[in-house]
Amino acid sequence: MLGLITTTDYLSDAAVPIKFDHGFFAYTQHDLSMAGGCTDCVGPCKIGLLKYAFFNGQAITSAPGFSALMGRAPKESLYDFSNLSAEAIALGEELDSSDAICQSGINDWGAITSILTAKPKEVLDVVKVLNLNIPPQTMRELELGVERADETQFGKISAGAITIFPEYTECRPDVTVEDSTVESKLAFATDGSDLLSDVPDGLKLYPYSFTSSMPARSRVVPASNTKYGASTILEPEMQAYYGGCRVREVNTTGVYIEDACKTSKHWESYGLMVQTSEDLPLCSTGGVCIRNYFNTQWEVISTISAENPNRTAIAHNSYRTRYADTVGISVLPGVVVIQILLMGVVSLYQVMSHKHSVLLTQVWAYRCQNGRMQPIYLAQISYHLIYNLDLYLLGFATGTLTMESIANLACCFFAFSYSFINMVKARSGDQKLDREFRLMWEAMQIAITAAVVIGLKWVQHTPLAAIISENAQILRKS
Repeated sequence: MLGLITTTDYLSDAAVPIKFDHGFFAYTQHDLSMAGGCTDCVGPCKIGLLKYAFFNGQAITSAPGFSALMGRAPKESLYDFSNLSAEAIALGEELDSSDAICQSGINDWGAITSILTAKPKEVLDVVKVLNLNIPPQTMRELELGVERADETQFGKISAGAITIFPEYTECRPDVTVEDSTVESKLAFATDGSDLLSDVPDGLKLYPYSFTSSMPARSRVVPASNTKYGASTILEPEMQAYYGGCRVREVNTTGVYIEDACKTSKHWESYGLMVQTSEDLPLCSTGGVCIRNYFNTQWEVISTISAENPNRTAIAHNSYRTRYADTVGISVLPGVVVIQILLMGVVSLYQVMSHKHSVLLTQVWAYRCQNGRMQPIYLAQISYHLIYNLDLYLLGFATGTLTMESIANLACCFFAFSYSFINMVKARSGDQKLDREFRLMWEAMQIAITAAVVIGLKWVQHTPLAAIISENAQILRKS
C-alpha cells in the first residue's frame, strides 16, 4: 500500500480508464467493436460495377449524386446499365459465377456501402476495366497481391473513395513509390505560405501518402493476434485531395498533385482537402466513453452471414488511437485494505500487551474482527464493485484500465476474499480459534493476490473479446 500511494497518482489525479495524455495506438484484426452487417445488400455484381463506374476515372466524386445511386437496393430493375461497357457487363457476370461477394445498400450504421470481395486478379480486372483512379502505391500492392495469390487473399473495393486492401493486413506488401515513378505538378501556389503548418491534432495521428510539414508517422505498427502471426503490419496511408486529384506534396511553394490528373473547377473551390481521423466512441451505460480516433482509410471485411444468407456480416481491420473520458478513481478499496491492516496491528498489540492468557486474547481479537468488522469490509467492497463494475468491464473490453485501477481491483480481491473466508470460518459457542487455518489462509492470500495482480497486468492493455462480443454492436450504434 505504501508503494501504491508513493509511486502512483492514487491519492491525487488517478483515473479509472486512461486519459488523453496516456492514449495509445492499437491495431485490431476484424475488430468486434466495429462489427455490424447489411441486410438484403447482396446482389448482382454488375450493380456494384455500375456504382464504381460513377467515379468516371476521378479520385473522388460528388456526394449527393453518388449517395442517391448508392442508396438503392441491389435489384436490377432499379438501374440503367447503358453506361456500362459490354466488357464491364461480362466481367460482372464472371464475378457472379465465381466466389465473389458483391454488396451495396445501407448498413446497420445507416451508412451507404458498396463492397466487392473477390480474388486479387478479379479486383485488378475491375480496376482496369472501369479505369478506377487509385493511388499508384495501392496499384502496385494489388499487382503484387495477384503475383502472390497463393500466399494470401487480397482485395476489396469500397466505394465513397476507392480503397483496395488485403483482408488480412499482414499480407500488405511493403511498396515504395518513387517521385520518378509518379511525377508531380504544381496545382496551387501559396507564395511562401504553408497550408499545413498549423493543423488540428486529428491530422497528426496517422501516416499520409504525401510529403508535408506535418509530423511523419511510420506505417509499420505493432500487431498481435494476427492470422499469420505477424508482430508488425503496414497500416494504410491517408490521402489529401486538391481539385479532385490526389496530393503528392504540400510545402511553402504550394500544393503539388499527380501530374497525370486533370483538376476539376468544382473541386478546386473546396481548396485543400485532407483526410482526417474520426472519433467513434464506445460508451458504457453510465455515459463514460472510450474515445477511438480511427484511421479513416477504412478496411471493411464482409462475409455472408451463416444464420441469414440475405445478410452480410461486416467487420473492420481497425487502426485507432484510444483514450477515455476522465473519470476520477475511488480510493475505497485501498481504504478497506488499510482498515484490515490496522485491525491486524490492533489485534497484535492486544495479544502482546494483555496481562491474561495469550490464547484468550487471540480468541477475543479474532472474534472481534469477525463479528464487527468483516461485514463492514464486505459491504464496502460490494458497494464499490456494484457501482463501478461497468467502468471496469469497459476498461477490460478496450484495454484502457490504468495502473491505479489494477491496484484497486487487486485490493478488492484481497479484501473480499479475506473477509468472506473469515466470516465463513468464524467460530461460535466454544470460542475456539482455528489458528492453523488462519495462518495458512493468510499466507496463501499473499501468493494468490500476487497472482491476481500479474493476471490483471497481463490483460491490462489487451482488449478482451469475450466481454465485448455480446455488446459491441449495441454500444457502437449508440
